[in-house]
Amino acid sequence: MAKPYVINIVNGSGTESILNGTYNVSANVSGYNNESISPSSVNVQAGTNNYAFQISATGTLTLHVTETGEAGGTPIVGATFVRTDASGTTYGNPITTDSEGNAVFNNVPFAATNAPLIYYKQTASDGEHEFDDNVQNTSLTTDSQTIQITNATPASRTITLTDANYANLPIDGELTLN
Repeated sequence: MAKPYVINIVNGSGTESILNGTYNVSANVSGYNNESISPSSVNVQAGTNNYAFQISATGTLTLHVTETGEAGGTPIVGATFVRTDASGTTYGNPITTDSEGNAVFNNVPFAATNAPLIYYKQTASDGEHEFDDNVQNTSLTTDSQTIQITNATPASRTITLTDANYANLPIDGELTLN
Protein backbone atom coordinates (compact mmCIF):
# COMPACT_ATOMS: atom_id res chain seq x y z
CA MET A 1 0.00 0.00 0.00
CA ALA A 2 1.30 3.45 -0.92
CA LYS A 3 2.02 6.00 1.76
CA PRO A 4 -0.73 8.57 2.38
CA TYR A 5 -0.69 11.93 0.66
CA VAL A 6 -0.43 14.77 3.17
CA ILE A 7 -1.51 17.99 1.47
CA ASN A 8 -0.50 21.29 3.05
CA ILE A 9 -3.40 23.74 2.70
CA VAL A 10 -2.52 27.45 2.75
CA ASN A 11 -5.19 30.11 2.34
CA GLY A 12 -7.71 27.44 1.34
CA SER A 13 -5.67 25.69 -1.36
CA GLY A 14 -2.96 23.08 -1.79
CA THR A 15 -1.39 21.11 -4.64
CA GLU A 16 -0.09 17.53 -4.69
CA SER A 17 0.64 14.90 -7.36
CA ILE A 18 -1.82 12.11 -6.56
CA LEU A 19 -2.26 8.73 -8.26
CA ASN A 20 -5.75 7.81 -9.52
CA GLY A 21 -7.70 5.84 -6.94
CA THR A 22 -10.21 6.00 -4.11
CA TYR A 23 -9.03 7.55 -0.85
CA ASN A 24 -10.43 8.06 2.64
CA VAL A 25 -10.04 11.68 3.68
CA SER A 26 -9.08 12.89 7.14
CA ALA A 27 -8.28 16.40 8.31
CA ASN A 28 -5.91 18.02 10.77
CA VAL A 29 -7.09 21.63 10.90
CA SER A 30 -6.56 23.65 14.08
CA GLY A 31 -9.79 25.09 15.45
CA TYR A 32 -12.12 22.93 13.37
CA ASN A 33 -14.06 19.71 13.96
CA ASN A 34 -11.79 17.41 11.95
CA GLU A 35 -14.50 14.69 11.92
CA SER A 36 -16.73 17.02 9.87
CA ILE A 37 -14.55 16.85 6.73
CA SER A 38 -16.79 16.41 3.71
CA PRO A 39 -16.62 14.43 1.60
CA SER A 40 -14.88 11.83 3.76
CA SER A 41 -13.77 9.84 0.70
CA VAL A 42 -12.72 10.87 -2.79
CA ASN A 43 -12.24 9.08 -6.08
CA VAL A 44 -9.29 10.72 -7.88
CA GLN A 45 -9.73 10.18 -11.62
CA ALA A 46 -7.86 10.94 -14.81
CA GLY A 47 -9.02 14.22 -16.34
CA THR A 48 -10.23 15.70 -13.04
CA ASN A 49 -7.65 17.86 -11.32
CA ASN A 50 -9.70 19.91 -8.84
CA TYR A 51 -11.32 18.51 -5.70
CA ALA A 52 -13.19 20.54 -3.09
CA PHE A 53 -13.71 19.76 0.58
CA GLN A 54 -15.48 21.51 3.42
CA ILE A 55 -14.96 21.41 7.18
CA SER A 56 -17.00 22.89 10.04
CA ALA A 57 -16.16 24.66 13.26
CA THR A 58 -18.28 24.66 16.40
CA GLY A 59 -17.26 27.78 18.32
CA THR A 60 -19.37 30.83 19.13
CA LEU A 61 -18.12 34.42 18.99
CA THR A 62 -20.42 37.02 20.54
CA LEU A 63 -19.81 40.70 19.85
CA HIS A 64 -21.50 42.68 22.62
CA VAL A 65 -22.01 46.28 21.49
CA THR A 66 -22.66 49.10 23.97
CA GLU A 67 -22.12 52.84 24.14
CA THR A 68 -19.23 52.33 26.58
CA GLY A 69 -17.82 49.00 25.39
CA GLU A 70 -18.52 47.52 28.83
CA ALA A 71 -20.73 44.60 29.81
CA GLY A 72 -23.20 46.83 31.68
CA GLY A 73 -23.32 49.63 29.10
CA THR A 74 -26.36 50.73 27.11
CA PRO A 75 -26.80 48.11 24.35
CA ILE A 76 -26.77 49.13 20.71
CA VAL A 77 -29.56 47.43 18.73
CA GLY A 78 -29.15 47.10 14.95
CA ALA A 79 -25.36 47.21 14.58
CA THR A 80 -24.19 44.89 11.79
CA PHE A 81 -21.03 42.83 11.46
CA VAL A 82 -19.57 40.52 8.79
CA ARG A 83 -16.87 37.86 8.79
CA THR A 84 -13.90 38.82 6.63
CA ASP A 85 -10.41 37.73 5.79
CA ALA A 86 -7.37 39.81 6.76
CA SER A 87 -7.80 42.08 3.72
CA GLY A 88 -11.50 42.76 4.42
CA THR A 89 -13.16 40.50 1.83
CA THR A 90 -16.52 39.54 3.33
CA TYR A 91 -17.90 36.01 3.76
CA GLY A 92 -21.38 34.88 4.74
CA ASN A 93 -24.35 36.94 5.79
CA PRO A 94 -24.26 40.00 8.04
CA ILE A 95 -25.05 39.48 11.72
CA THR A 96 -27.12 42.16 13.51
CA THR A 97 -27.13 42.98 17.22
CA ASP A 98 -30.25 41.99 19.12
CA SER A 99 -32.10 43.80 21.93
CA GLU A 100 -29.26 42.99 24.32
CA GLY A 101 -26.60 44.36 21.93
CA ASN A 102 -25.30 40.91 20.94
CA ALA A 103 -24.23 39.86 17.45
CA VAL A 104 -23.47 36.13 17.46
CA PHE A 105 -21.23 34.36 14.96
CA ASN A 106 -21.82 30.61 15.22
CA ASN A 107 -19.56 27.92 13.77
CA VAL A 108 -16.27 29.75 14.21
CA PRO A 109 -12.97 27.95 14.88
CA PHE A 110 -11.50 27.57 18.37
CA ALA A 111 -8.52 25.72 19.80
CA ALA A 112 -6.75 25.72 23.16
CA THR A 113 -3.43 26.22 21.34
CA ASN A 114 -2.67 27.59 17.87
CA ALA A 115 -6.20 28.91 17.46
CA PRO A 116 -6.68 30.47 14.03
CA LEU A 117 -7.47 34.17 13.74
CA ILE A 118 -11.10 35.12 13.14
CA TYR A 119 -11.51 38.36 11.18
CA TYR A 120 -14.60 40.54 11.29
CA LYS A 121 -15.65 44.14 10.81
CA GLN A 122 -18.57 46.33 11.71
CA THR A 123 -20.47 47.66 8.69
CA ALA A 124 -23.16 49.77 10.38
CA SER A 125 -24.47 50.93 13.73
CA ASP A 126 -27.99 52.02 14.68
CA GLY A 127 -27.70 55.40 12.92
CA GLU A 128 -27.15 57.24 16.20
CA HIS A 129 -23.71 55.98 17.24
CA GLU A 130 -20.18 56.04 15.84
CA PHE A 131 -18.35 52.80 15.05
CA ASP A 132 -14.98 51.51 13.87
CA ASP A 133 -15.23 49.94 10.41
CA ASN A 134 -11.67 48.59 10.35
CA VAL A 135 -11.06 44.85 10.10
CA GLN A 136 -10.63 43.40 13.60
CA ASN A 137 -9.43 39.95 14.65
CA THR A 138 -9.46 37.62 17.58
CA SER A 139 -8.87 33.96 18.30
CA LEU A 140 -10.96 31.67 20.48
CA THR A 141 -9.12 29.45 22.95
CA THR A 142 -12.45 28.11 24.27
CA ASP A 143 -15.64 27.20 22.42
CA SER A 144 -17.36 30.47 23.36
CA GLN A 145 -16.09 34.02 23.75
CA THR A 146 -17.62 37.49 24.10
CA ILE A 147 -15.86 40.64 22.95
CA GLN A 148 -16.99 44.06 24.15
CA ILE A 149 -17.38 46.63 21.35
CA THR A 150 -17.88 50.39 21.76
CA ASN A 151 -20.33 52.36 19.61
CA ALA A 152 -20.04 55.76 21.25
CA THR A 153 -22.47 58.61 21.00
CA PRO A 154 -21.20 61.12 18.44
CA ALA A 155 -18.99 63.96 19.58
CA SER A 156 -20.64 67.34 20.06
CA ARG A 157 -19.72 69.58 17.12
CA THR A 158 -19.79 73.38 16.95
CA ILE A 159 -21.33 74.81 13.79
CA THR A 160 -20.96 78.48 12.87
CA LEU A 161 -22.86 80.52 10.32
CA THR A 162 -21.58 83.91 9.20
CA ASP A 163 -22.54 86.42 6.54
CA ALA A 164 -20.68 85.81 3.26
CA ASN A 165 -20.38 89.53 2.52
CA TYR A 166 -19.52 90.87 5.97
CA ALA A 167 -16.64 88.95 7.52
CA ASN A 168 -17.37 87.24 10.82
CA LEU A 169 -20.91 88.70 11.16
CA PRO A 170 -22.83 85.92 12.99
CA ILE A 171 -26.18 84.89 11.52
CA ASP A 172 -29.21 83.41 13.31
CA GLY A 173 -31.00 80.60 11.50
CA GLU A 174 -31.19 76.86 11.11
CA LEU A 175 -29.04 74.43 9.11
CA THR A 176 -30.04 70.88 8.21
CA LEU A 177 -27.45 68.21 7.43
CA ASN A 178 -28.87 65.30 5.43
